[in-house]
Amino acid sequence: MPTRRSFLTAVPALLLAPGVVGCAATPSPPLTNPPQTGAASTSPAPPMGPQQSPIALSTTDAVAAPELPELVVDYPRSVDLSVRYVSRDPDDPTGCTTRGREETIEAEVPAGAAGISLDGVRYELEQFHFHTGSEHTLDGRRFPVEQHFVHKGPNDETLVIGRFLDGGGPGTTAADRVLDDLPEECGEEVAILGADLAGDLPADLSTLRYPGSLTTKPNTEGVSWLVFRTPGALADETIADVRELFPDGDARDLQPLDGRVVRLREQ
Repeated sequence: MPTRRSFLTAVPALLLAPGVVGCAATPSPPLTNPPQTGAASTSPAPPMGPQQSPIALSTTDAVAAPELPELVVDYPRSVDLSVRYVSRDPDDPTGCTTRGREETIEAEVPAGAAGISLDGVRYELEQFHFHTGSEHTLDGRRFPVEQHFVHKGPNDETLVIGRFLDGGGPGTTAADRVLDDLPEECGEEVAILGADLAGDLPADLSTLRYPGSLTTKPNTEGVSWLVFRTPGALADETIADVRELFPDGDARDLQPLDGRVVRLREQ
């Protein structure tokens, strides 16, 4: 019998980026934007401020930013994952009554097993999750699935790497394995052994970078987003299964850019 599946649309904590009104400064931000002059406010941003995610991304409108730090990825070729059910809905904390956008599945990564570095500062990968269709759009296109890799910095910053997923894949990726073997809704955790996270990454590590927010309640701001320009691929069967479970999708609506600048770091 096929398992029931659900997907995570947010991360649990905020990243405090410099030069963003309403966010407190931190000593080691991931630098999605160049540093700005002037003191930042020490008050946390309101949950529904002007820097919400997701947004429409455009490669032609993005500002080329070679001065931003290179993305250095340290993902393993084999790691054991723990896949569990999560609900982000405060009105349905168990998530066992009504399947909705706040219902989620997390693939948790062992502490210290994977991470990325920006300007010599390491951000540990805590978990990854999926949305259907994609939450962000790229050049006007919404992809079938979007994967989010959630990282935490040394001062509790949150940095999320987004990856668009199209069809036509071989069905052998770590993403396919997780989506093919999920726990029953509100059931026990499922172990995925020997997942190849490094193999899921594109050869082109160019990223579109911007300051944003969580995409589920409470939609807290202060999150640094780095979205791969190059999409990956899932098996068509995997995408069909996801769409069957979520025929109306489980992605948040696009949010206004509100004066933010999206920067493209070629790599």
